[in-house]
Order: sequence, then structure tokens, then C-alpha cells
Amino acid sequence: MEFEPHDRFLRDLNPDLHFKATPNGYRLTSAVFRDRRVGDGRYECSVDAERIVGDDAEVARIARGHGKWGVGRVGLDDVRTIGEGDVAHDPVDGNPAHCALTIRGVKARALARVCEITVEPVAAAWIAGFTGLRRL
Repeated sequence: MEFEPHDRFLRDLNPDLHFKATPNGYRLTSAVFRDRRVGDGRYECSVDAERIVGDDAEVARIARGHGKWGVGRVGLDDVRTIGEGDVAHDPVDGNPAHCALTIRGVKARALARVCEITVEPVAAAWIAGFTGLRRL
């Protein structure tokens, strides 16, 4: 499957790993896009193609056991330009929207800055630590 620059991808946001409180608010960490090292300074993470998963995004997140996690959205153009990476369609059993997003590791924080948070986590620890803080 070929993706277009305007395609967007959804990433589950772990409330214990992907958020960092700062004196002025909070930010997403570079860990959002750095699940697995794949060599040559590159990292890979799992995302879902938004145009494939459509309205089933929340159901899929809950099925993966991530019902209390948040959701982020990043565009392919940002992955290619900011992250110096790409996205490849990689369907897995039960998830035809699954893709592998690969980026240059040193660009992970910059990509996290442009990642849109579409659903905030509902985990109790996240609510206690981040509610009322603004995203930087």
C-alpha cells in the first residue's frame, strides 16, 4: 500500500512512558517514537494508518489493552521531513491498519513536538500528575 504525504498515523501514548512534566507544563518524550532500535541510528514503532482504522481506532486501542492510554496523531509528511523516516504498511493478525514507523533517533523529540494528542490518557496516575498542565 502506498501512503500519501497527507496520510496520518495514530500512536498509542503510554501515560507512564510518553509524557514528561516540566516546570511550565508537560511534553511528549522522544520515547513515543523509539520502541525498537533497528540500526544505523534509526528506531521503529507501531502505528495505525488512520484512513484504514477509521472509526475503529478506539476499539482497537482497547483490544490491545491500552484503553486508559492516550492517542497521538502524526502526519507522514512530518515523519519524512522532521523525523527523516518513513512508514510502511505492515498488517498483523487482527489489525489490518498496523504500520511500522521508522525515524532517525536524534529526530524523535522533534517529531514528538509536532505529534497531536487526540485523546488524553485516562489512567489515574496521568490524571493526578498532568491534569491542568498545558502542553508545551
